[in-house]
Amino acid sequence: MFPQMRSMTGFGRGCADAVDAGVRIQIEINSVNKKTLDVQISAPREWSGYEATCNEWMSGAFQRGRVNVQIKVESTQGGTESLALNTTAMAESLKGLRTFAESQGLEFSPDSGFLLDLARSVKDSSGLPDWKTLKDSIQEAFQAALADIDSMRVQEGAALATDLTERIAELESFRQQIEKNSTGSTLRYRDALLERLKQLKLELDVSDERVLKEVAIFADRSDISEETTRLACHFEQFLSFLNADEATGRKMDFLCQEIHRELNTTGSKSNDIEVTRLVIEGKNALERIREQVQNIE
Repeated sequence: MFPQMRSMTGFGRGCADAVDAGVRIQIEINSVNKKTLDVQISAPREWSGYEATCNEWMSGAFQRGRVNVQIKVESTQGGTESLALNTTAMAESLKGLRTFAESQGLEFSPDSGFLLDLARSVKDSSGLPDWKTLKDSIQEAFQAALADIDSMRVQEGAALATDLTERIAELESFRQQIEKNSTGSTLRYRDALLERLKQLKLELDVSDERVLKEVAIFADRSDISEETTRLACHFEQFLSFLNADEATGRKMDFLCQEIHRELNTTGSKSNDIEVTRLVIEGKNALERIREQVQNIE
């Protein structure tokens, strides 16, 4: 029912083997909420110049959100080559660390765990192929990861759309009740006014010009027909966004602000207790909608 709506939150993974190079490419992509698009790509530190190509592969996949891409390269030649020690770099690092520790009056006693972490941080990566020679495999893994995260985002988007449809229906129910309760409010105000005047021993006829003028002013001031009509239009437009063939999260967020504005005006115009209660209920429901909209692309 909602084929295009996507959540900004998702995770995807894709793998591809570069058989000739003896390595496996693994791409992990995760995305979270953000008003603008922010893409961060990380890859083996020996690579450079890959960002532009990766961004081309991702073009159009995300409209907004914080997107983190991690490119990993693993050897498929077996565990014996999983860690190539760069003993020269390790020795220099240990020497520098020991000198620094002594200058700070700190004890320096590296254990096996420390040495393993150091070996990993300075491992000899001279055998890592240039990323351009692995371009086809990287792209293959990229496309798989993009398809994986898109599937998750679409699935969550459909769940959000269903939830939002129910919440808008709840707001529409409040709107209809507000309209119902506002009907006859002018007559109720007239009767209450005459009753108060009667209690003050100021007997006035219903057709008295002063009474009619006061009632007319009240009717004009408390008329909420425009507000309820605009609310109905806003709800209809909100539902249309759920089926739009584009990213509509920003539009929904703006529409929530407009709905809040109309509810505020309705509450300030009406002096009916039940209408006031319904406006408060509507604002609470709208706040839950706004929280959900923050997850939509």
